[in-house]
Amino acid sequence: MPKSRIISSSENSEEEESDPPSADDVFKILITTDNHLGFAERDDERANDSLIAFEECLQIARDENVDFILLGGDLFHDNKPSNHVMLECMNLLRKYCLGDKTIEFKLISDEKVNFSSTVQSNPFPWANFKDPNLNISTPVFSIHGNHDDPSGSTPLCPLDLLNSCGLINYFGNLSTLENIDIHPLLFRKGQTNLAIYGLGSIRDERLHRIFLKNQINLLRPTNQPDDWFNMFVIHQNRVAHGPKNYIPEQFLHEFLDIVIWGHEHDCRITPEFNTVQKFFVIQPGSTVATSLSEGEQLQKHAGILHVHKKTFKMHQRPLQTVRQFYFVDIQLSDHIDEKALKTLSNAKLEQKLDKLLTDTITELLVRAQKEHTGHPKQPKKPLIRLRVDYTGFDLFDSFNDIRFVQKFSDQVANAKTMINLHKKRENNASKSNEIKLDPNAIKISNEQFKHAQRVEDSIQTYFESTAESNRLRLLDEKSMLAALTEFIDKDEIYALSTMVEAQIEQSRKFLSNNIHNDDVAFLEEELKRFKTLQNIDDNEATQRRKEVLTMARKERLKANGDRLSDDDLMITGSIGINNDNSNDENDDDDDDDDDFDRSSMKSTQKRTQSSTARGATTRGRGRGRGRAKATPTTTPRGKRKPF
Repeated sequence: MPKSRIISSSENSEEEESDPPSADDVFKILITTDNHLGFAERDDERANDSLIAFEECLQIARDENVDFILLGGDLFHDNKPSNHVMLECMNLLRKYCLGDKTIEFKLISDEKVNFSSTVQSNPFPWANFKDPNLNISTPVFSIHGNHDDPSGSTPLCPLDLLNSCGLINYFGNLSTLENIDIHPLLFRKGQTNLAIYGLGSIRDERLHRIFLKNQINLLRPTNQPDDWFNMFVIHQNRVAHGPKNYIPEQFLHEFLDIVIWGHEHDCRITPEFNTVQKFFVIQPGSTVATSLSEGEQLQKHAGILHVHKKTFKMHQRPLQTVRQFYFVDIQLSDHIDEKALKTLSNAKLEQKLDKLLTDTITELLVRAQKEHTGHPKQPKKPLIRLRVDYTGFDLFDSFNDIRFVQKFSDQVANAKTMINLHKKRENNASKSNEIKLDPNAIKISNEQFKHAQRVEDSIQTYFESTAESNRLRLLDEKSMLAALTEFIDKDEIYALSTMVEAQIEQSRKFLSNNIHNDDVAFLEEELKRFKTLQNIDDNEATQRRKEVLTMARKERLKANGDRLSDDDLMITGSIGINNDNSNDENDDDDDDDDDFDRSSMKSTQKRTQSSTARGATTRGRGRGRGRAKATPTTTPRGKRKPF
């Protein structure tokens, strides 16, 4: 049996229960996620779609007299929204969330911990409705998503600005990605105790690894912890996009009652019970279609969540101002048979395709007119997407879909992207070109990963265990592992590409200096000698790898438009190369075999020596979160740290 019981889940909040609880004991919360304010703001037709839908959510919250609004991430579509979008957002929050209404619940947790800033000391470490200088009627609590996450040298996001203005309460931002302790917001209303845990968006692969290491602790109240209704707000991939590019529901803690899952745009707002973890998952979905995918055509909703002690009910509110969206799959072989393909001319076949698409779009336009809600703010022009599979009809490769859609430019909001012609990919790859991996080396590598749980260690073990024929022929493994470590631990996005380009350039110079004939066997021997020299673990090789990674860091800073500083050029002493003397100057090395030019790798920038441990840099990834040094937790997953 589930720990928390659904009282009801419907679209009609007027239904009455046989013995309804007192309103003084019931939390009433508006739930919405992925509002994406500012999406398509440069599109004259769709510029205000996200703002209109968000205003409707705020209107519902005011009409329903909710206690507060809970946002599940991606309030903004961009990390740096335009002045217009920020102004409109602030106007809406001020219009609907400020007023004289009495706050009927208490926030009893440590607000200095809940609303602490990761950049500097927060001058306002309390909820906005407790600020004597503000008059808040409907508080808003929000985590960040992957679109509006903190970034920059001083990691800030748009929610920091709204929080500083006193318009929202921003929580769920972390200062470290090791041994994470998540402190809940603790609310009390009458006899109901509510704990809300928040975790802002983190790169899925990294968070997946953190969960595997049991390094996330949801701290529970020590005072009667079983009497609290526990909610977790998360903004990650719920659907698997790869072996580690999502967060399985089984990773989440068993004591939770509800998980509010942001990031996924499909509206699945009806609570779904997880039979393994014994909690419910609510996926509100987005309030605006940001992609022309099939899942976006589902009816958009906001949710009104009622919580009384350990029970809850969810009332769904269909949004009336969202632009209509219709998605249709067309299999051309179902409409044009082989006989017509053989007997009709190309012009006649194109006419049949034109008529098929025209009739389909016309039917959808008629349907859109009938299904329009009548709300004055709902746009008149719908979004339409026809995905046409023309596999086997190669003559339509030249079909001019751009000219075709012009006839609907005044009736459809996305005329230019309305038609998607595609063919199924044919797999003609030769089996001789397939990469054959060593199964024994893979087994050893997997065992290493179970212990270390680091991708770079697993790859290194594979190359050390496999036969010579399965190893890299040109690139040396030590340099590539050093670049991979920089990419994973510090998110140096240019580390791998810069290392590959540098080694290719070095090999070209080496071969041009040593090859003077067309002897293929001699060329192979020289390539082996080049790689052997590259794999040397002496001071010069270590320094060369550092210089290449410095170049990668400069490329990243140049691409981001950031100013280059000495700290940005600092390469840590541990870059996946185990050499205690890597920082020592050694002018006595006599390497007569080293014929290739090392001078091309030298950086003209001043470098600062450092002995920082691997991954201990505070720069972290683009969001500005560093990997602070911490002792790995040994707490079993079933045990939680109390306050």
